[in-house]
Amino acid sequence: MKETTTFIFSLLMACLFSCVRSDGEDLYEASSYIKVGDEIPDFTLSNEAGALSKSDLAGKKTLLVLFATTCGDCQRVLPVIEAAWNVLKSDPAVAVVLISREETAGAVSSYWAEAQLTMPYYLDTDRAVFNTFAKAYTPRVYLINPLQRVVEMHVESLKISAGELCRRVQAL
Repeated sequence: MKETTTFIFSLLMACLFSCVRSDGEDLYEASSYIKVGDEIPDFTLSNEAGALSKSDLAGKKTLLVLFATTCGDCQRVLPVIEAAWNVLKSDPAVAVVLISREETAGAVSSYWAEAQLTMPYYLDTDRAVFNTFAKAYTPRVYLINPLQRVVEMHVESLKISAGELCRRVQAL
């Protein structure tokens, strides 16, 4: 009996420790294809205002947000992004890009009306663009410098004010 108990305990401990990452990489980082310091991937999207691709962001300070309107964390972050967009939208050196993951135009526009959001957005209905940035988790907020490198990344939350976000974007 003692041998069986020892064996079961050893097996449980082995399973427990096999789940712990030893390389120090956290869950969000493990789910990210694009990390701080990386160049953003090529992409092309369109909305009623026209097409947008990576090349359109060259030379611009960019705030890029990947979101889903059904995500509670996104619902908390989007008003902060809206407030920042209202400040940044008149600066020709800045691009604010919002990309909805796997949603229809109707779903996003309905949420936009309900939440009283006015910033433009692009649809990534098949998740193709999202999948070039990450495996999982929204919102994803990227601050991208004019050389198209990620300088700052926030996943599932944004713990800074709209004013601080504007300051960081303008400082890129």
